[in-house]
Amino acid sequence: MSCQLAWVEHKYVMRPPPLKHPSAFGVIKLRYRKQSGTLVYEQKGGNQSSADRNGVSLDAHVHALFGLVLQTSAKKVLMIGCAGGTLGTMLACAGKRVTVVDIDKVSFKLAKRYFGLPKNVACHVGDGLAFMQNTRKRFDVVILDAFIGENIPEHLRGDALFAAVKHCLRPGGAAFVNVCLNRRGDPTADNIAQNFKRGGWPARLLDSRGSERNAVVLAGAVRKLRRPKLLTPPLAGAKQIASDLAAMRFRRRRR
Repeated sequence: MSCQLAWVEHKYVMRPPPLKHPSAFGVIKLRYRKQSGTLVYEQKGGNQSSADRNGVSLDAHVHALFGLVLQTSAKKVLMIGCAGGTLGTMLACAGKRVTVVDIDKVSFKLAKRYFGLPKNVACHVGDGLAFMQNTRKRFDVVILDAFIGENIPEHLRGDALFAAVKHCLRPGGAAFVNVCLNRRGDPTADNIAQNFKRGGWPARLLDSRGSERNAVVLAGAVRKLRRPKLLTPPLAGAKQIASDLAAMRFRRRRR
């Protein structure tokens, strides 16, 4: 990564970030782990972000999204959902022009102050669906990574979502949706992929075995994309992330 270190390490050894941060959308908790030098962002019972002192994510699904985007020729990336902003940080450090939309203004404050979200990332406070519907800008990649706890907001799963993505995505672009699955046969990712297919989009599913896990729905110009590998190892947990990525496979939709 070309970015400078996101954190000043001694600052956190001497004074960890405040644990609780009030927000209109639920108290945000930051957990600093001194031994590993890592920081975790939690809200409504969900682990929204975790990073090393460089702002590199410790979550395999973030590295999966990062690896997929870097296989494309995308220059402009729109992200719906911020939390700690780790994916935005990594993409910006890889030279992408990143725009992030989040309904919670506190998330941007924490992402910049504690997770090292770069100043050149464009941040917009507001509803992600409304932004996509109304923006005049066009993006090469759109990433949906927005959650209430561990669930995608209902209005970001319906037909309006696919029309909105189409509105702001350039021809030949790609859309990626991060989905939390809570059991082996959870149909959420399959349903989202089916909705893209119904709208005439090529769609694929990147998933792994197990019960509680993350899957990625890919739509648009995604047929040639390969299973992502670990491109930017974090300072902690890299071996486990590489193993988790190796366990992910493209699979058929379950009907």
